[in-house]
Amino acid sequence: MSRTHSRMRLRPMGFTLVELLVVIAIIGILVGLLLPAVQAAREAARRAQCVNNMKQMGLALHMHHDTYKRFPSGHQMGNTWYSPFQRNPPPGGLTPGSSYPAEGPFWSWVTRIAPYMEQGNAKNRFNMAGTPAAWPWWQMDPATGKTPHEVIIPTMVCPSDVRGGQLSPPDSGGERSSLTSYLGVSGRNQFREAAGQDGMLFVNSGVRMAMVVDGTSNTLFVGERPPSSDLWYGWIWAGSGDYPYFGATDVVLGVFERAEDPSATPDFFRPGAVQDPGSLHRYHFWSLHPGGANWLLVDGSVRFLSYSSGGPQNTTGSAYTPTLIEAMATRDRGEAFSVEE
Repeated sequence: MSRTHSRMRLRPMGFTLVELLVVIAIIGILVGLLLPAVQAAREAARRAQCVNNMKQMGLALHMHHDTYKRFPSGHQMGNTWYSPFQRNPPPGGLTPGSSYPAEGPFWSWVTRIAPYMEQGNAKNRFNMAGTPAAWPWWQMDPATGKTPHEVIIPTMVCPSDVRGGQLSPPDSGGERSSLTSYLGVSGRNQFREAAGQDGMLFVNSGVRMAMVVDGTSNTLFVGERPPSSDLWYGWIWAGSGDYPYFGATDVVLGVFERAEDPSATPDFFRPGAVQDPGSLHRYHFWSLHPGGANWLLVDGSVRFLSYSSGGPQNTTGSAYTPTLIEAMATRDRGEAFSVEE
């Protein structure tokens, strides 16, 4: 063996400690760069699915209008039930000799359009007659032994909400309800005394297409509001909300909603949080998408609006320029605005 060859050394297999640390550092950097991109891509996909959900609602709402020549009510109730606050008579009238809406009380706008979203069988499990015997809650499906309220509609759940598919807590009778991430836009708020009930879906509403004077591409129809933190608000099939039980926070919501009284300080479109011990975020639209929320317009299109478009509202009583959300929530006020989202 030559002297030169005898002096050669074979390199040991494997990494040195320094090399291993360098590789780990590089992988960490790559993961740090990649993870936000993956999360952004997943959120983009969820947001696109949310848009698709809302477009299906839009089609169903229009099909309801084609059939009944009006859009559904947010929900319906008797002319003087529970409070003296103003409301329209139920669009289908009252059951003769009764104070009950002929089309049944408290059934949500979602229940009315269910047949146009391939949920006709689910709707047919309910007795929707306008009588005390057909009260929406405590109805049981003899085929399953459960309440029909537990039927989940995937289209009514935003895919960005990790609680999708959950049910409300059991009430005193053990009944639970499926939940939704989408509420009808009742206008500025639920009270006509506070210039509300000027949107598309509110208590005893029966809005026709011709009544949307501001234009179908300028008027909000449905917005995002995840179920409340305690899962007691945001029921799909029927809901009353808090007093005066006009459905606000449960099936509909105003963009400047006032809680329980026309003089209450309104809440507005702003970020919310799932961890909300007092469930205070139930009184305003918000979403689990970063920066804003998707909104369905009356023409069937869907638009993402940032929170900057929502407020805060001027509550001094003096003249002011309405925010973008307020202008878009009303159907016939003639507000001028431009969308820069």
